[in-house]
Amino acid sequence: MERIYIYLENGTFLEADSFGASGTSVGEIVFNTSLTGYQEITTDPSYAGQFITFTMPEIGNVGVNQADNESKIAYSKGVIVRAYNEAYSNFRGERSFAELLKEQGVLGICNIDTRFLTKMIRDEGAMMMIASTLISDKEELKKVLENSPRIEDINYINEVSTKEAYIHKHGAWNHSIMDYNKAMMQEKKVVVLDFGVKRNILNELVEAGLEVEVIPNTFKADDLIARFEAG
Repeated sequence: MERIYIYLENGTFLEADSFGASGTSVGEIVFNTSLTGYQEITTDPSYAGQFITFTMPEIGNVGVNQADNESKIAYSKGVIVRAYNEAYSNFRGERSFAELLKEQGVLGICNIDTRFLTKMIRDEGAMMMIASTLISDKEELKKVLENSPRIEDINYINEVSTKEAYIHKHGAWNHSIMDYNKAMMQEKKVVVLDFGVKRNILNELVEAGLEVEVIPNTFKADDLIARFEAG
């Protein structure tokens, strides 16, 4: 593992190991207390522009697969874990968590005190940070961070929203067939305006017996009304 260097806007400077993509990323650090679902969390569009600190110490044990991603690509900037396990064991696992991060350009930070970070975020609130496998100097990291836009200055909605309207064609996970249910023809329809919707929310709407059309965030109100008038 290569080393990765972290600088937070409150002046905290840390070193850790990298297990994801290489490079430099700036984003907001937050924490997540879920015990499972690291793949779904990392690919959740609502984490766009953020570094996710997992309070669950062991991450990577079950690997990842293509079917469980919550979006087509990962919009998070990085993940921070206490201990990463490259060797995974699960009958649905297709590859390691690290492989997903590298493919998606997401930094992976491990062998770091996540309890310390979580308590800091709890006490001081979410804050901006920079992490890099290329820059090791604290002052240089600070300079790059100070010259980078803050998360509230970036329109991530345009980035995560679908660019074209589409019909969602999967329902909930079905253990009997070990796959997601297929959407059936329905009389009732719902239109979802995509501001970063998770795939599983769409799955549940389909499972509830609705035809689900997902439209871009730039959709005009008149066009939206016309969708329903057309039946």
